[in-house]
Amino acid sequence: MEKIKVSLGENSYYIYIGYHLEKIKREIEKLNFGNKFVILSDKNVFKLYGEIIKKTLENKTVHCIVLSCGEKQKNFNNVLKIINQLVKFKINRDDTIINLGGGVINDIGGFVSSIYMRGIKYISIPTTLLAQVDASIGGKTGINLKFGKNLIGTFYQPSLVYIDLNTLDTLPYREIKQGIAELIKYGVIKNEKIFETLEKVKLKELKDNYEFLVKESVKVKVDVVEKDEKEKKGLREILNFGHTLGHGIEITNIKKFSHGDAVCLGMIGESYIAFKKGLCDNDVYIRIKNLGRKFKLKTSFEKLDLKKVVEFMRYDKKIKKGNLRFVLPEKIGKVIPGVEIDEIEIIKILEEIKKNEKN
Repeated sequence: MEKIKVSLGENSYYIYIGYHLEKIKREIEKLNFGNKFVILSDKNVFKLYGEIIKKTLENKTVHCIVLSCGEKQKNFNNVLKIINQLVKFKINRDDTIINLGGGVINDIGGFVSSIYMRGIKYISIPTTLLAQVDASIGGKTGINLKFGKNLIGTFYQPSLVYIDLNTLDTLPYREIKQGIAELIKYGVIKNEKIFETLEKVKLKELKDNYEFLVKESVKVKVDVVEKDEKEKKGLREILNFGHTLGHGIEITNIKKFSHGDAVCLGMIGESYIAFKKGLCDNDVYIRIKNLGRKFKLKTSFEKLDLKKVVEFMRYDKKIKKGNLRFVLPEKIGKVIPGVEIDEIEIIKILEEIKKNEKN
C-alpha cells in the first residue's frame, strides 16, 4: 500500500494505491465531503462494486447514476442527463460525486463535476488499469466530438483518488492490455525500469507486478502534473507520447481499435518517425513494437487509411499554429516534446512501415 500526495497548492490531494474498497469510508471521513454523494458508474462496474461503496456510506445520503458502457458514452447528451439528475437529487456545492469505473466514467464524471454549480468535489475510484495509471490522475476531464477525442474538457482536480488493485482481477485480458499500453508509455517517456520490467515479466506473472507498475507509473504522472498542471509550460506534453497519432487512429477506427491498441500503434509509429528523423536508434522502435506484440496489442499498420488518420489529427488539441506536434523518443526513458512535422512527411514515413510489414 502507498499514499502519494499530488502537491498543487489548494488543489492538492492524495492517491491511495493498494487499499481495499471496503476501507474507503475511513478516508472519506477524514475530509469534508458533505452529506450527500452521487455514485456515477457504468452497468458492468456498478454490478460489481456499487453496493460495496453504498454500504461504506450507509450513514450518508447516496444516489446512483448508472450509464451504459463504452467510449460513446462520453457525449454532451449524457452530460446533460447527469446534470439533470444532480438537480433532481438536490446536489449542491458541499456534496460529492464518486466516479466509480474506468476511463470513460472518470473523464465524463470529472467534466460534470467541473461545470456543475461552477465546480463540486469528486472522488475517483478507478477500476481498470488504464484508469488507475492515467484517466483518474492529473485533472484532465473531457468528452468527445465526432471530430476527435476529448475536444471539450477542463482541468479540474479530484479531491481523492482511491485505487484498489483487486478490481483488476475481475477484468478480461482485453481490458488489462489497454492499461499496459499506458504503462509502456510511462516507461518510454520517463522510467526505464517500467519498460524493462514489462520486457522481463511473463504474462502469467503480470498480476504479481501490478503494485510496482501502477505505483511507478503514477509517480511519473504526478511528477509531471505537479510541474505543469495545466500544460502552460510545455512539460506536461511528454504525456502525449503515442497519443497524437494514436487518437487519430482511434477516432477513424473506433469499431476496430480500442484506446490501448490505438496508443500502441501511435507509439510504434511515432518511434519510427523518430528513427527516420535521426532522433533515436532503430532499436527503440523495435523494442516498443516487440513489447506491444508481447502483450497482444495491435502492432500492424496494414489496414489503416493513413491519409484519413492524418486528416483527423488536424483536429487534435496538441496542434499549435496549424502544425502537427509530436513527442518523440530519444531513447527508452527519455523523449523530445514539441517536434513539428509536415503532414506529407508523416504519411510518407508511416507508409514505409506498411511497406516493411509486407516484406
